[in-house]
Amino acid sequence: KNVPSQELDRPPKATTTSRDISNMDAIREKYNTEAGNAKAAIPERFLKLDALLSANPPDVAALSAQFAITDVAAAADNSTVGALMSTTTSELFFATSAMSVLETWLKLCVPAIEDGNNFGVGIVMEAAKMCSDARGELEKLQASVPDYYKERGAAYAAIAPKTTTSTTESTSKADDKSTKDGTLEATAKEGASSSSETKTTGGTASPDQISHVVALDVMWYLKLYAACDRVRSLYAAVCDFLEKNEEKIQAPKGERGGGMSMY
Repeated sequence: KNVPSQELDRPPKATTTSRDISNMDAIREKYNTEAGNAKAAIPERFLKLDALLSANPPDVAALSAQFAITDVAAAADNSTVGALMSTTTSELFFATSAMSVLETWLKLCVPAIEDGNNFGVGIVMEAAKMCSDARGELEKLQASVPDYYKERGAAYAAIAPKTTTSTTESTSKADDKSTKDGTLEATAKEGASSSSETKTTGGTASPDQISHVVALDVMWYLKLYAACDRVRSLYAAVCDFLEKNEEKIQAPKGERGGGMSMY
């Protein structure tokens, strides 16, 4: 039987098998579990962040005094900023991952597209967008964190003590005289020696260069504090929205309208 060329060019129709459905069920279940874990962990992380930020309210004058440099050699790093850096990095990583998981889970909660009764679907999509926007903001904060070390390293290099090493080499010659068969013979001997000396000098850092390092420490402490504060706010906003719209997320089209529940 001859088949028209138009039908030969036509791509085969996609068909859904029971295996495909089973695979998607496994994917949905995976995100259902991960989203439940993320949602359960966020309140505790919020409380820890809240306690940390409440116990350490930033004060520019106090920070400037705390970070003042009296011994340049001992100011190679700032342990206070370093500790906050560690906390911020950890929190940003968790928050970014949590928002990504919640975003995917919410998208999987969207039922099959059909006419009418889409208000609940709109709520789910709005929640997914909220998580997506939060994730994007957190990723930008996460990418900027390492800049602290680059900026401070360059500023400290200008005031750091300078170490120099000098090497001195010397050569000595001598004649070794001996008698052989009644004849006096002289043998020339040569020796070499070297010595090195390492000196550390305080450098010629100006007061402004030293103040620059202190100002960077203060500025980055405030930046990191603000990043943690922003994470705390996003935790609260996202969890509050999900809790208030729990029923719509479970059943976007009503009792029989699909959705995916982790509650």
